[in-house]
Amino acid sequence: MSRVPTIVLFLCLACPPSSGGASARDGLATLPAAVRANILAAQKQPECVRVVEAYVRRTRAWNTTTYLVATSPPVSGGRGFAVLHQEDLADPLSTQERRSFHLELDQSCSKVIEEFWFQ
Repeated sequence: MSRVPTIVLFLCLACPPSSGGASARDGLATLPAAVRANILAAQKQPECVRVVEAYVRRTRAWNTTTYLVATSPPVSGGRGFAVLHQEDLADPLSTQERRSFHLELDQSCSKVIEEFWFQ
């Protein structure tokens, strides 16, 4: 597995958004420029983000305000996306299990073909 998704997660965790009950989207400005760029790039692919959100809703039952979707380098020949959970962004030094993960979609963004956990 590629180490790039792991690097993206570490970048996100190094600069958490401000606390105070704000959603992860409210803290977007506090994230590193590269991570912000990947989140904004994902927003320009709404058809892919809809597939990611449907998968997260079905498999995790998370509300869309609890995570961000960012583009991520593909690992297995599809289209890569990182699902970055707000708790991971808010507490980068936590010893709790991380919730963020990488999804690989097919080239047409019609379905998730693989899920990878960050290491």
